Amino acid sequence: MEIALVLGLLIVAIILFATEKFSVDLITVGLLIVLTSLGILTPSEAFKGFGSDFIIMLASIFVVSGAMQKAGILEIIGDKFIKIPKKRLKWLPTYIMSTVGITSAFMNNTTVTAMYVAPVVSMCRKLRISPSKMLMPIAFASILGGTCTVIGTSTNIAVNAYLGKNGYATFGMFDFTLIGFVMMVLGIAFMATIGVRLL
Repeated sequence: MEIALVLGLLIVAIILFATEKFSVDLITVGLLIVLTSLGILTPSEAFKGFGSDFIIMLASIFVVSGAMQKAGILEIIGDKFIKIPKKRLKWLPTYIMSTVGITSAFMNNTTVTAMYVAPVVSMCRKLRISPSKMLMPIAFASILGGTCTVIGTSTNIAVNAYLGKNGYATFGMFDFTLIGFVMMVLGIAFMATIGVRLL
């Protein structure tokens, strides 16, 4: 019976997420309340996640992201891109990908993508360039940059937390930076040569 209820709630959650009629956090907290009210989760189990290192680290990353946005750092970067001479505009995706990739190595890559979308779209309008030619490179760069450090993606943080919780050795901050950096450089090189022709 409990399995049927959980599956039913999961389907309801997916529908609500897809329709976007309510915010994600509201739906999640609502599901948590329902699961606790039905006795599927105990109150201690319901709030256990809020004390995990994974959640605290993610929250910290979002705080840093918000501070960067409020400080106007992204606007400064956007202004720098606009000032690039027209003869060098063909290298614009490479400049943007490098900036996004390095940023997402030290912040949550999804947050970085969301942060860069508005300034880049605004920049494209001023330069009369199709935004679609820049948004795809941003998405790829944030994914590739996220592989450089343990805090670059939520996945890395989750796996690291799981390893520590189960008694395994955890990753250090820069344990896979070398291979991540090589992947990022290769990805940027591909987009600068072949990928840019496909956009």
